[in-house]
Amino acid sequence: MHNSVFQVKAKEHSVSGGVGLATGITVRPGQLLQITADPNDRWSAGVKDRVSNANGLGNPLGGNYGLHTRGDQSFLYGALVGSLDGGKTFFGVGTSLTMTLVTDGKLTLHYWDSNNHDNSGTVRVMVRIYNGPINVNPI
Repeated sequence: MHNSVFQVKAKEHSVSGGVGLATGITVRPGQLLQITADPNDRWSAGVKDRVSNANGLGNPLGGNYGLHTRGDQSFLYGALVGSLDGGKTFFGVGTSLTMTLVTDGKLTLHYWDSNNHDNSGTVRVMVRIYNGPINVNPI
């Protein structure tokens, strides 16, 4: 099991004007990826009603600003998202994600927003990678 903790910053790691946090974690198909963010950590997309946790605005914190669409993908403003292909495509993370990987790649973490200039705050994120059973004996 691979286990790492990261600080994802709303301004510096925004999909708009920032650069995704390079975790240094390379994944491959068949691994189980688990990402959790403390639901009490807060970051902001600007003014007072734009403060949320990694689930994004309006879910349940902050004003409801709907979805921000970038290319073919839409997530709540202020959501934590990940990428395995350098930010070409994204997957929602929020405060908790567990998924079996179907592709290989290098994990980056991002703040989903349309303008990083007024963003602030940090969310602490734990990433775990499970390889699954090593010795499986057929019955």
